[in-house]
Amino acid sequence: MSNGPATHPPPESDLLELARRGDPAVWERIVSEFGPVIRGYARARGVRDPDDLTQDVFVAAASRLGEFRGDWGDFRSWMFAVAYRQIVNRYRRAKFDAAPLPETLPATGEPLEDQVIERLQGDTAVAALVVLSDLERDVVLMRVLGGLDTEDVARAVGKRAGNVRVIQSRAMGKLRAELIRRGYGTEGLTSVEAVG
Repeated sequence: MSNGPATHPPPESDLLELARRGDPAVWERIVSEFGPVIRGYARARGVRDPDDLTQDVFVAAASRLGEFRGDWGDFRSWMFAVAYRQIVNRYRRAKFDAAPLPETLPATGEPLEDQVIERLQGDTAVAALVVLSDLERDVVLMRVLGGLDTEDVARAVGKRAGNVRVIQSRAMGKLRAELIRRGYGTEGLTSVEAVG
């Protein structure tokens, strides 16, 4: 026997309005959906306390949600834009501090840069990212960890979509060259292609 009517999650079109009103269930969904990727982005950017940065992103997002225009799908890129601004404003001067690369990467048949990028989704960033500028690192991380498309990344970093594609291509080439320089070999290397 049921204790009452079944409750269904609100449609995505209502989520942002409910979040603006402070609905705890919606904010719980926002935190659970975006928290891990924002934390991973901060960690891969070398932020010393990614949990603190993630919390700051949610506080900033909550206070500025009234400024947001768009639907639930646009909200992901907006959250990354908030995270990007938090990092730029508060951690720009922090030295990028990545964990060292392992002695070898397993032979998986995947291109080397794909293996490194796959490791970004774990707990540590990879030392090879040190060769990238902050902007290059942000573009690669937002595309890979955030799963954002080129237009969303462009909005987040204040560039044109074509510029983002060039930045990403250049960054992947630099990453590939650094991996080869570090002795990871050339097997599995492919032409520079856009991620995603």
